[in-house]
Amino acid sequence: MTAPSGHGPRRVPRAPGGLPLMGHAMSLIKDPLAFLDRQRRYGDIVEIRIGRRPAYILNHPDLVHAVLTGPSRRFDRGEIFTRARPLFGNGVAVADGTHHRDRRRAIQPLLNTARLPSYLDTMAEHTTARADSWSDGQNIDLNAEMADLTLNVVAATVFGRPAPAGAGSSIHHDLPIVVAGLARRAYGPAAGLLDRVPSPERARYRNALAGIHRVVDELISADRDGPTMARLSAGTDEQQLHDDVTALIIGGSHTTAAAASWLFILLAGAPGIRQRLDEEVGRVLGGRPAAPSHLPELIHTRRIVQETLRLYPPIWLFPRRAAADLRLGGHFVERGAQVFYSPYAMHRDPRWYARPECFDPDRWDPARRAQPPQGACVPFAAGVHACPGGDFALAELTLLAAAVTARWHMDLTPGSEPVPVAGATLSPAPVTMTVSARPRPA
Repeated sequence: MTAPSGHGPRRVPRAPGGLPLMGHAMSLIKDPLAFLDRQRRYGDIVEIRIGRRPAYILNHPDLVHAVLTGPSRRFDRGEIFTRARPLFGNGVAVADGTHHRDRRRAIQPLLNTARLPSYLDTMAEHTTARADSWSDGQNIDLNAEMADLTLNVVAATVFGRPAPAGAGSSIHHDLPIVVAGLARRAYGPAAGLLDRVPSPERARYRNALAGIHRVVDELISADRDGPTMARLSAGTDEQQLHDDVTALIIGGSHTTAAAASWLFILLAGAPGIRQRLDEEVGRVLGGRPAAPSHLPELIHTRRIVQETLRLYPPIWLFPRRAAADLRLGGHFVERGAQVFYSPYAMHRDPRWYARPECFDPDRWDPARRAQPPQGACVPFAAGVHACPGGDFALAELTLLAAAVTARWHMDLTPGSEPVPVAGATLSPAPVTMTVSARPRPA
């Protein structure tokens, strides 16, 4: 987005409420979703301060689309991704430039649409087996169940073998601790001291980080001679292999688990939508286990997945950094400035979505409603840094919704309150759900 020729850059409006020295960093840490959601009232591009440095939040889909898909080398990932290196090393999740291109080329064939059909049967088997493991009236920890299931799906499909025993529970426990620790080290007022001064926080952070890396090492050891490890390790070293497997495991499981948890929470609060889902699943599956051949007919199911990803996109905030002085939407952005866009806030903008807070899968029916513009719905980002597993996640979530619905309804147990937690992903705070059997078709 460049200003028209002959016009100078416009001044970027600044968000109110910044604090001396800290700027808006504490607002981003304490209540990030509310902070990001209210920025659109100040303009399509808004200046905030992280410490003393200016940064910009984009609130218009044209600007987001321009950043994600515009000319290369205008933006890079920036220092925020560098802060995540204790977790991801130099893997594709944080890499930039030619190194990112090379690692993406190694990983992309494992997740592209050509390989997806070979994964779908395994996905369906695992989701059906998980649904079969529950009993009528059982209370389940929804987040833990979804985390364990999605990790096992990634291990069984991409790596061709089960995840190490307890791996799902370990990552489910450790990842939020690590991400909170990374955020404190990036933005906290005592960031420089956290790793130099012994403290209970430092011990928890280091133990959790070691736990995640231990799971990754176990998976690599179990599949050392497999085709996936051979592809990833070709022409690189052991550390790079570890970093890429970390990205695949966390990116392919934790994000999908968050979306799956929200999907069943949203259905529990929408009996009419759930009834239509029951009817579609009953008609399409006809009492059979969910299978890849059912995907084209699970239209309402897929729209439920799309609407869940709109309301609760697993990655709720993306940063970029201006690699050179440039203009964006007619505004001057200086080299090195951080530029953010929030799928969570963008997906709830009433300019693009009628009744944006409502769970309405029918908004994705093009015969009923005009679809949002490019950049207004970006759960998997776009451009060179788009999530390589977007199609994988959509298929997995659709099969999961159908497999569970064929057997069960899930309802929040009394006292459970689904509160969004903006951490490693946009997950619900821990909730317990009661599983109730649905009548089997005659």
